[in-house]
Amino acid sequence: MVRVEINANQVLNEVNGLNRNIPKRITRGINKFTERLANQIRLEAIARGHRNTGFLSSERGTFARKVTKGVWEIKVPKYLIYLEKGTKPHFIPRKFITELWAKRHGMSFGTFRHIVATRGTKPHPFTQHVINREIKRLKPDVEKEIQKTINAKGKI
Repeated sequence: MVRVEINANQVLNEVNGLNRNIPKRITRGINKFTERLANQIRLEAIARGHRNTGFLSSERGTFARKVTKGVWEIKVPKYLIYLEKGTKPHFIPRKFITELWAKRHGMSFGTFRHIVATRGTKPHPFTQHVINREIKRLKPDVEKEIQKTINAKGKI
């Protein structure tokens, strides 16, 4: 005679551990994704020469944060939309930062003001490329976090 014993309590405890911890792992995977996305946007900005001109390439200006339960956002400087889409011709007030920008780019402030006032600025899109590249990594990252929970039998 063969006797099989099953400890149902142990199985139930493991399943309950999975039920409790899989949502935590999904949250952790999404959090890692948003942190990496913010980092990649900063790195792409630096690679395109936006390293000393504002907050786009710094951790103070471009960062990921959790807004509410299940909602994250990537915070970027307000001027990113103008960098991405360009601007129509407009007036540039004389300020130290704009004078410094013109000087760093080898032109006088008057030349810079004239160019922007007559032509506007060209678009320099790059964030959509970074987002598309990182979205492809989201599913594997979350799946890896879930697999860690399953391998650890529901323990974090």
